Amino acid sequence: MSDKTRLVVKDNSLIDASFNLSLVEQRLMLLGITEARELPKLSLETPVKVSVKSYIEQFNVSDSTAYEALQDAVNTLFERQFSYYDNVANERYKERWIYKASYMDDKGYVVMFFTPTVISMISRLEAQFTKYMLDQVSDFKSKYSIRLYELLIKYRDVGNSKKFDIKELRSKLGLEDNEYSTMSNFKSRVLDVAIKEIGDKADIQIKYEQF
Repeated sequence: MSDKTRLVVKDNSLIDASFNLSLVEQRLMLLGITEARELPKLSLETPVKVSVKSYIEQFNVSDSTAYEALQDAVNTLFERQFSYYDNVANERYKERWIYKASYMDDKGYVVMFFTPTVISMISRLEAQFTKYMLDQVSDFKSKYSIRLYELLIKYRDVGNSKKFDIKELRSKLGLEDNEYSTMSNFKSRVLDVAIKEIGDKADIQIKYEQF
């Protein structure tokens, strides 16, 4: 699959979820989602392979660091959780991204097995979903840029996004209460950085009310 044609598709409940993934973990999941879309069948027993070569090419990173970065990412991703709201059940749940994984050092790829919830959130296309080209976020260097882009691109066809209060936005960006806890730090170290990067490298422009 060409770097330019990789399409990320996520159920809106996953777009709106709260989670804290590193930049490499987010990139690994995004590549995994695009690879999963190309498989004839996606189930609990379906291995989703992401090659180190595709990671290097997609995100233009160094060969020397990519192998170790992916190995670390698949290990930590195994422990990660996300929180999402289920509209049907009217409940908020916690879920894991993957339930099994392997890093094949000699073969140069990562193998992941997605949880049932994640499978439903990336393949149930009759539901409400958001899609964008992976190439749009490939050059981002901040993990917050990817998350903010996803939250906003959901409203691309509407013309304007919903208004996020600070507490909600911090949660969706994966910030703990003690991270960038002052408004000035949150604005300068997270929000301004992400907005500038999205404006410079992606296909949307962001305006927001000063606070």
